[in-house]
Amino acid sequence: MKKEELAENDTKTESGNPQTPAVAETIERFMETRESYIHALESTIQMLKMKLDLHEKTETDIKQSLDEIFAMQRLANTISTATDPISVFDSLLELTRQVVPVEESMIFEVGASRSQTKPFLSTCSDYMLKASQHLLEEGILDWVIEQKKTTVVPDLNASVAEAGKRNFVVVPLTLRNEAIGVYIIRTSGLRSIFTDHELMLLGILSNQAGVAIENLHNIHKLIDAAEELKKSQSQMLQAAKLASLGELAGGIAHEINNPLQILLGHIALLQQGKDIEHRIEIIRSQVQRISQITRQLVSFSRSVPEELSHELVNVNWAINEIIALVDYQFKNRGIDFDLRFSEDIPPLDSNKNYMQQAFLNLLINAKDAMPNGGKMIISTEFVNGKINIRFTDSGSGIKKENLVKIFEPFFTTKEPGKGTGLGLPITRGIVRKFGGEIKVDSIEGQGTTFSIVLPVLRTGSTISGGNVK
Repeated sequence: MKKEELAENDTKTESGNPQTPAVAETIERFMETRESYIHALESTIQMLKMKLDLHEKTETDIKQSLDEIFAMQRLANTISTATDPISVFDSLLELTRQVVPVEESMIFEVGASRSQTKPFLSTCSDYMLKASQHLLEEGILDWVIEQKKTTVVPDLNASVAEAGKRNFVVVPLTLRNEAIGVYIIRTSGLRSIFTDHELMLLGILSNQAGVAIENLHNIHKLIDAAEELKKSQSQMLQAAKLASLGELAGGIAHEINNPLQILLGHIALLQQGKDIEHRIEIIRSQVQRISQITRQLVSFSRSVPEELSHELVNVNWAINEIIALVDYQFKNRGIDFDLRFSEDIPPLDSNKNYMQQAFLNLLINAKDAMPNGGKMIISTEFVNGKINIRFTDSGSGIKKENLVKIFEPFFTTKEPGKGTGLGLPITRGIVRKFGGEIKVDSIEGQGTTFSIVLPVLRTGSTISGGNVK
């Protein structure tokens, strides 16, 4: 009700009805209050609507941010487990498509001289290869790398009809604040549609890819280093074998010279026609003896293969063959062998050439520890699925303070020029290569025992060194 109507009513009241002015004032105040209330309500509704819109926008932003975080996490997971360039690049491309429309893309590594670009994958198209070289020659890649800033440049090779509709997004690959390359994306998106947020996401994705590239480089370096280590280990083992053969040369020459002298004697008697059949049999046996010695020598001295081949080895036979090579030197030194071989030893899954090198190293050390003669006890037994081999000498023993050092490379207690300090470290390395362990017990002045424990891993296959009983 308007104020004019109220005034008219008041006039009527004063003339025709005896109402008081206080009632009219009350009605007027009520109307003013009602208008204020309606205005306040409208303001409240408008504010609530704005808050609701803001809440909906915030929810959308949060959902989008979560999607982006999940995408980053997926790439990070891929990178942390990737061992090949293709899986890294495929993950990067998949996530890039979620940010911008992609025609094709490629990572390019740029050398220190920045004279040419190198595609991350050999499957890079000629178009992208030429485009990267063009961007390099125009100085755009240099600018992106130096500024560490993503930029969008037009694809000048696009047709007239597509001018402005084809662009390159050039993203720096940064690792520890150093640019190592660029990620070039050929896109159908107009330059104006790329937001700062999208360019920032592409930068994050590219930096993740930079980490992956470094990981791949490190993996290749480790593989190369492992190959070099294999070669070095083989060379070191071969050197140790040759050194051992040098020590055995005198004994081997004696082992061959004895049957040769016997041959010469019986050949002379054979020429005289005396007891021909008997002489021929003796000559045959001595020739077989020489053949066996040379065969064992050739087998032991052959080069160690880089790739370790496994075979089933008869431990007792392998030890006997090595003893045949050192027997003369031990007897000449006054050292007697006491062999205590168990007959129930199963074949050992190892490598005969390697194991005989380990046995020979222990025998040479034992011989050097008994300059005045003694006894060499070698025992084998099979207990709880493992083969136990013990080499016990009655030599000078090892000082207590040296027991913890004897397996260290180049540590030796021998006189200068008589030891390399590699025999025992190589022996332990061989034993561990086949899942075993070696221990030493020694009392100074009484002797030393080296105990080798080797697990029997498998059965079957051909046995090296004779038949197992």
